[in-house]
Amino acid sequence: MNALLSLNDEAKRELKSILLNHCFSIKKEQIEELNRSVASIKEAVESNDKSSAGDKHETSRENANQTLLIYGSQRKKAMEDLMLLHMIKPDVLYDKVQIGAVVVMNDLILFIAEISDRISIDNIIFNIVPPNGPLLKEIFGKSVGYSFTFNNRNYQIIAVF
Repeated sequence: MNALLSLNDEAKRELKSILLNHCFSIKKEQIEELNRSVASIKEAVESNDKSSAGDKHETSRENANQTLLIYGSQRKKAMEDLMLLHMIKPDVLYDKVQIGAVVVMNDLILFIAEISDRISIDNIIFNIVPPNGPLLKEIFGKSVGYSFTFNNRNYQIIAVF
């Protein structure tokens, strides 16, 4: 953690860029997986249409349509998240907790973006968290020095960039 505190501004920007690229990779893979699932279901429905008739067919088709609606909704949310990720500017360093910020606390390091994940960079664990989580509600807009208790643990913001 001390290594993070000694980074110069250029290194901070580079770190934020690495974290953001990781987020892009995850979100793009999620979208690709949803696209593959939708294509697979559509293909199954089309092949079933050619060989089936009757009540079983209609039930199967309705189940497939419901699944397609769910995947469509998930894909729409993933695309919205991707658009929000594109709005993060890794070259901007912040002094308050906000989307796109790296937040260093006494025993936790966060990157605030539209996904939930964890990544290790140079043996430092970064927790990537969405801005609407309960911990973020506590610290959003706060700056270095802010102390709080969350889940019976004491935290203090040591650095924000």
